[in-house]
Amino acid sequence: MLRHLLGLLVGIALAPLLWICVSWSAVELPGLLEGDVAVATVAAAVLLVLAGCGCAYLAAARISPLAAGAAGLPLSALALWPAVHPASLASALSWLNPESFVYPGGPGVSVALPLGALLVFSAALPNRWRAPVPAGPAMMAAPWERVDGPRGTPPEPPVGDTVPEAPGRGPATEVWEPREGDPAKTTTPFARGEDGWTPLNEGAERRD
Repeated sequence: MLRHLLGLLVGIALAPLLWICVSWSAVELPGLLEGDVAVATVAAAVLLVLAGCGCAYLAAARISPLAAGAAGLPLSALALWPAVHPASLASALSWLNPESFVYPGGPGVSVALPLGALLVFSAALPNRWRAPVPAGPAMMAAPWERVDGPRGTPPEPPVGDTVPEAPGRGPATEVWEPREGDPAKTTTPFARGEDGWTPLNEGAERRD
């Protein structure tokens, strides 16, 4: 709940900043394209890049989707306001100079509208509303070391006298162990039966 509240406050604070940034940059940027390399034109290009990176972070990061939604809705509303209801725009913003770069309907609409739509769409995705799962030691543990549930205990690793199967040969039936004091025979054969592993006769030969 706290992360959504913080996301809402961050989005509300970023909405006017994004609108001012893209509106002013859209006015100054054409001068850079015409060859007028000045502080204002270069700053406009830099601000647009920063605005795009910031919106991409809000749309993709594992933070509250309210941050993206609260920033994208006002941005889209200001961009669409002149087209949806121009009469209410003139009466509501009569105190603002229509020639100002922050006045809705200027060149900034072409930038603010796609950015606002991106933020609103990212906030509407269902997976954005899932709480992030922190990666802990349990996620990096071996399969027999993981806990099965909040109060479970790690299962024991497999034990016993089972010999793994050799590829294409089936289960092993003999185990050969070193034998001391016999240079001619360096291993002792064992066979598995109902009573476990028992030594074979002295004359037994190793089977492949």
